[in-house]
Amino acid sequence: MPKKCDPRCPYFRCLKKSLKFVTKDGRILPPRAIANINPTTVEPWCMWANDVCSGYRCKYVNCIKHALLPDGTCALSVRTRTTGRSIEEEAKAFDKEYLSLKDKLKHLRIRELDIDLI
Repeated sequence: MPKKCDPRCPYFRCLKKSLKFVTKDGRILPPRAIANINPTTVEPWCMWANDVCSGYRCKYVNCIKHALLPDGTCALSVRTRTTGRSIEEEAKAFDKEYLSLKDKLKHLRIRELDIDLI
């Protein structure tokens, strides 16, 4: 399941440059200082609004990896489904496409010799 964008993410940026982190004992840390600290012990704090950071719901949020989707999910956590098609299925699709192109070219009155040369 895709996760929502979190202010503790290293790619999360505040365009107002007002994101700080407050520890349990009240110390204020800049975002780069939490790399070595347990993220559950700090709380994201917006110095501009003087309140807890609203994360992806804020209009001043930015992702430096351009992975923030409009609904707030992180595109880095979304997994794409890959459908593996066998060689036989690929060949069958290619033959079907070739036949449809051949029919279209017949309507344009192009001979089969010309088709093979293309």
